[in-house]
Amino acid sequence: MSISNYTELQSAVADWLNRSDLGARIPDFIALAEERFDRHLRVRAMELVLAETAITNNVVTIPANTLAVKTLWLTGYEGAPLKPQSLEAVIAAGSEGIATLYAWQDTSWRFNGSGTVQGVLYQKIPRLATTSTNWLLTSHPSAYLFGALAEAAVYMRDAEAVQLCTARTDAVLNEIAGNQARDTTSGPLVARAR
Repeated sequence: MSISNYTELQSAVADWLNRSDLGARIPDFIALAEERFDRHLRVRAMELVLAETAITNNVVTIPANTLAVKTLWLTGYEGAPLKPQSLEAVIAAGSEGIATLYAWQDTSWRFNGSGTVQGVLYQKIPRLATTSTNWLLTSHPSAYLFGALAEAAVYMRDAEAVQLCTARTDAVLNEIAGNQARDTTSGPLVARAR
């Protein structure tokens, strides 16, 4: 079975469920699985470069669909990343000079100073309901299949299926994260003379 887009995924979930009464719920199961993916994964495919953005009144609006910050720095200070802190600590640090700290404050980041900020963010996985396909479905359709089946099992109150499908989903997500960690930390093979 090929799963390369939202329609094919919905069909595959329906086939695996083998229940005609759940067809209208399948988009919900997929959406719930996507929420789980966003909570679990932080991989290169989710990275988004934050272009130079001026800090205005110690605040920068967080780009839409941002999940987390990988790193932020001030332009010209690329080797000195800004440190995340609690909002209280950033406020207590004052608001003058060059920013060294930041904190999340609703839909903005608050800084303890000024400057122009750049960085790398993690963004939400594009939703299949609006994009039809995305990098995760293309590369790892089993994550979507078992993620949606796990949510369906919760809906059906099938504890055994919840355990099985959740374990399969977690295994795939852990493999994705593990592969990235391995690829990031491994280097080229080097021949050594004896």
